[in-house]
Amino acid sequence: MLATAGVVLLLIASSVSARAATIEGTVFDPSGQPVPGAQVNLLARLSPLAERQSDAQGRFRFENLPPGAYGLVANVPGFTASTRPVEVAASEARSVDLRLALSAVEEHVVVSASLGGALAPQVGSSLSVLTQSDVEERGAQSVLEVLREVPGVAVTAAGRRGGATGVFIRGGNSNYNLVMIDGIQVNQFGGDFDFAPLPAESVDRVEVIRGPQSALYGSNAVTGAINIVTRRGQGPPRFTVLAEGGSFTTRRFATGGSGLTRGLSWAYTLSRLDSGGVVPNDNFRNQSAFLSLGYSPSPRRQANLHLFGNANDAGSPGPFGSDPLGVFPGIDLTSRNKQNLFGYQGSYAEQFTPRLRQVVSASIATNDYYFRTPFGDSYSNNLRGVVNTRSELTVSSQDFLVLGFEYNREQVKNTFIADAGNAPFLLPRTSYAYFVENRWNPTRRWVVIAGVRVDDIRTHQLAPDAFGKRPLLPADSIAKANPRLSATYLAREGSGAGHLGATRLHGSFGTGIRAPSGFELAFTNNPHLKPERSLSFDAGVEQRFLEDRAVLDVTYFSNRFKDQIVVLGASLSNLSSFISDNLANARARGVEASVRFRPARSLDIAANYTRLDSSILALDGSTLSQSPFEVGQPLIRRPRNSGSFNATWHRGRLMLNLNGYWRTEVLDVEPNFGAFGGLFPNKGYFLANTGFAYRLPRGVELYGRLNNALNRKYEEALGFPALRLNFLTGVRITFPAE
Repeated sequence: MLATAGVVLLLIASSVSARAATIEGTVFDPSGQPVPGAQVNLLARLSPLAERQSDAQGRFRFENLPPGAYGLVANVPGFTASTRPVEVAASEARSVDLRLALSAVEEHVVVSASLGGALAPQVGSSLSVLTQSDVEERGAQSVLEVLREVPGVAVTAAGRRGGATGVFIRGGNSNYNLVMIDGIQVNQFGGDFDFAPLPAESVDRVEVIRGPQSALYGSNAVTGAINIVTRRGQGPPRFTVLAEGGSFTTRRFATGGSGLTRGLSWAYTLSRLDSGGVVPNDNFRNQSAFLSLGYSPSPRRQANLHLFGNANDAGSPGPFGSDPLGVFPGIDLTSRNKQNLFGYQGSYAEQFTPRLRQVVSASIATNDYYFRTPFGDSYSNNLRGVVNTRSELTVSSQDFLVLGFEYNREQVKNTFIADAGNAPFLLPRTSYAYFVENRWNPTRRWVVIAGVRVDDIRTHQLAPDAFGKRPLLPADSIAKANPRLSATYLAREGSGAGHLGATRLHGSFGTGIRAPSGFELAFTNNPHLKPERSLSFDAGVEQRFLEDRAVLDVTYFSNRFKDQIVVLGASLSNLSSFISDNLANARARGVEASVRFRPARSLDIAANYTRLDSSILALDGSTLSQSPFEVGQPLIRRPRNSGSFNATWHRGRLMLNLNGYWRTEVLDVEPNFGAFGGLFPNKGYFLANTGFAYRLPRGVELYGRLNNALNRKYEEALGFPALRLNFLTGVRITFPAE
């Protein structure tokens, strides 16, 4: 009986395999030469299905495809190509060649801006994609160095390498951004995340989606989401080794490799960065490891495993720059911060029918800190586990529906989240979420994406222990629905000639939430705090020029923040607790503008500008704001004007790069006592960096970089001087050589 069933299954599988279709072809550059290493994406109607890298002869191949309509998109930095729908019948082998055109528009497939992934031009939300080429051309050691080039994003680092770093998107707080590594959520309990230790070696691309994304991801995606996608195995095995040194006894070593053989892909990166700093107790050590494994015998079935780990140790000398109160206590020779950040994810996707695809994923992330200070040691241990399942249904060639369920469990144990006997206790929280999204393409010019997610957020009851010391934290449950609507409309199609090209209108509307942190819940007198909320919209126009060699995008955005949590200090009846409530309000609105120009194959020029008008609003039921803030003041560390530029030139084996960032004055907190010490202006600054790379034979590349090339004195965070003029130089070896 079993043998008979096995034979039947084998015959069915053989029949399906025999009827499977194949799409193959070659990627050519504008001169007609084959292009190796091009990223080729296979699209099934409105959804990306698989990705391949062209081989040394520029060839690509997708096998075991069910009959139907597909699309192809190829990308190489500075070039792009796409096809109209390609129809393949059962058992058909179709040959489709792609000819790249010089373009400032890169049609990346993004996995974090829409459920199931989408082409960037189909997404109405504001989106920026930073690629591996962007990282390498700038000689970036960390992800935060390239985030400064994203419009609407402000980065504030506490001076040195390893200094605490916050990211503010469109005026939102630094804990209003969902941060993911390969889709693994790594925010702490309550949304905080320090970008300082994230290395750049393993980055394939960084996707930055601006605007609330809680309809996709729930809590923490209040003003945006940042997804760091690491490298995948593609093509024959390749390995790299990097060694680098520079100012302040800085040294970096890294190695990595990747490959794809018979559907089995693998990629890894190992790196270590050490720096001595500029004052005593300013040294920094950062070690990281990334591993990606995948198995996809056909686009119908895909299994992936992602693992990463980061361990860093940073001295904390305290502020030693601006001292508005004149109370500089001297360099702190004792304090240090240690962090261990780990993530694990497994996923499986199965194409059951040409119209139905099921995706299941599970991830665990731990983010543990240990702090040593002259006043005693402390720790914070965070854990988050997420299980997600979604069904992707192709309703028609114009309609793509995704619906699913997510279980999200997070917990924190912190020195300062303690009972009446000062014993720390574990604080857990669970979210059960139901979500749906519909992507509708009624005509070739329109793409409309509408979705909603309902989160049932449950904080678990903590009863007193046997000795009655632990305070009672009652169970609490709150349901929040977050909608999102985005649309893009091709108002004018490119003519292929003339100066004026395609015109694309885009816009989005949505809401976002951030659930309270452990401190706000367990160290205050209000365990029933509601999530903070945002209500946001944006609208913009993208205009292409000169046969897509130049593209300009201008976007207006508006955010209103409500139910923000106010912590007013200890109550008179219980000095160990703090008074808190959802009372604060704020707004942020402005304009983002970006331009990219590719006049020739050898030259790439880009710039962006952000105008931000932020304001603190009155507390609910009052005409005042929380002290020491005043109604009408701008939000702290959000510049009113900021911008960046980048120019990269290639000539033969030589690459030259020049980039910079500037911002105007911001309102900041007193560096020794924080907001309790008062608010003070922090001057604006201009930063310029320059570098080169030269490729020698046999896969050897020499490179060098001058950071803060004009030797400017400035502070991103008041009281914490940034590094003055410093250099880095190194060698990268790739084998086998291209």
